[in-house]
Amino acid sequence: MAETQPQPQPMHASTRYQQVEEPVIEELQRTFVASGDLYRVAPWISHKDKLVIVAETLDADRLVGMTAHELYIEDPNVGPMTDFKRAALAEMLMEAPRAAVGSTAGAPQEARAFELLEEVATSPHASPTLAYEPLYRDLAERALLNDDPVALEWLRRALAHNRRYHKGDDVLFILIDLASAYLQLGHLDTGLMLLTHLLHHEPGNIWIYRFIATGFRVLGLTALGLRGAGRGMALLDEIDDPDDLRDDFYMAQIELQTSPTKARESEVSPEVLEAFEAALQLDFDAGEPRALEELYRELTPAGEEIPVKEPLRLADLPESVRELVEA
Repeated sequence: MAETQPQPQPMHASTRYQQVEEPVIEELQRTFVASGDLYRVAPWISHKDKLVIVAETLDADRLVGMTAHELYIEDPNVGPMTDFKRAALAEMLMEAPRAAVGSTAGAPQEARAFELLEEVATSPHASPTLAYEPLYRDLAERALLNDDPVALEWLRRALAHNRRYHKGDDVLFILIDLASAYLQLGHLDTGLMLLTHLLHHEPGNIWIYRFIATGFRVLGLTALGLRGAGRGMALLDEIDDPDDLRDDFYMAQIELQTSPTKARESEVSPEVLEAFEAALQLDFDAGEPRALEELYRELTPAGEEIPVKEPLRLADLPESVRELVEA
């Protein structure tokens, strides 16, 4: 009996920022093409969002069949754009083999990819196919590598998006990222005051101490970093290290003690330094927790003015994309 050969899996455009898993997209597309009942597929997704997901992904799948030359020329003719198609094309550009784009094309291709991702980040609508917060964070990280203060704007957008679409479930962690960005940009007082507020809100949060321990060395705040590492180790003694972070704190202590970059604490205003040091000494159960909405409003000045995307509706898609599911 002849051995059955495995069937090739369907090829789909994809991106690291999609929030709908490949098997779900595949089942949605297959069910739609077969005129099946979309209501029975992925019941946690609304029917209107399923139609948007199918339309966006079917349209973006056309990229998979294009040649390298068609995709990687300066202005590729890929049809009308959606957020998902931009993100998928950016992925292809960043992963393009050098032979496909030319030996000197790496940097321009990467720059074009990030231009596309910025277009995704600033579009007016939020696709149900994409997770935008990691995109905002990646754009912020890239900006910080260039000492570009636009990083603050990307993180503020991440905060506002999380508040709108995810009930603020990640606000605390994005605020830690925001404090880190202020510190990296040289705004030491602002960054430390933000961390001071977070410590008063939740002094038993191990991730605040982990950032202080692992992030302060490169900032030259080694004395404060060592105090934060010590507090983190003390907290781990009480919570039994459920996230296996003890080695992180041990290594941070060693690196802080041997760091050649030191003593930037002298650049911090005395009032801010005193408040931060006092917050580091708070009992772990002595926090003054506030509702995440209150924390957002207090620590995100002019937060109501930050652009927030509206949910993407089928009617918002380009006509040729919309027709893929309306026909």
